[in-house]
Amino acid sequence: MSESNLPLTEDEIRREQLSSDFVNLSDDFSKFSEECAFLFDAFAAVGREPECITPHTSEGIRHLCYWLKYQVIGYREKIDGMQDSWRVLSRKK
Repeated sequence: MSESNLPLTEDEIRREQLSSDFVNLSDDFSKFSEECAFLFDAFAAVGREPECITPHTSEGIRHLCYWLKYQVIGYREKIDGMQDSWRVLSRKK
């Protein structure tokens, strides 16, 4: 029986899943980075026109900053979890 026909071990399955997770996370983070660039440009534009900052604008900025903060926390948690999984798999080799 050739090696390519052998069933995958649990570790190999986990490595393949982790590889897929890395690609997905990278794609998601790329999209998030583009959104951040747009928001930062918008914040800079608003900052150049302080007289345009209404209570609604201020609330919107607050909301977006809160959203950004928790997006970053979410990415950090995903990265930490993936790193932990990778360390466990690497130790098993």
